[in-house]
Amino acid sequence: MMGLEVHRSVLDAGDVETGVTIHDVTAELDAGPILAQVRVPVSPSDDPDTLGARVLAEEHRLLVATLRGLDADTQSHP
Repeated sequence: MMGLEVHRSVLDAGDVETGVTIHDVTAELDAGPILAQVRVPVSPSDDPDTLGARVLAEEHRLLVATLRGLDADTQSHP
């Protein structure tokens, strides 16, 4: 499942939170070791688009922070 289908599924299940996970890429989808995660609350007024927009904003923030952290690790451990 990808895109708006994920957010629809979260809403249909009545979940109160969803999240973002950054992980190493492996041959199996979403199976690599986790590098970072953040929770995103689900609002009662959410629809797939509003939830997706909030998740996307967190994805962007977390991806940049994770890459910076990996770069800092690389710089300090050549």
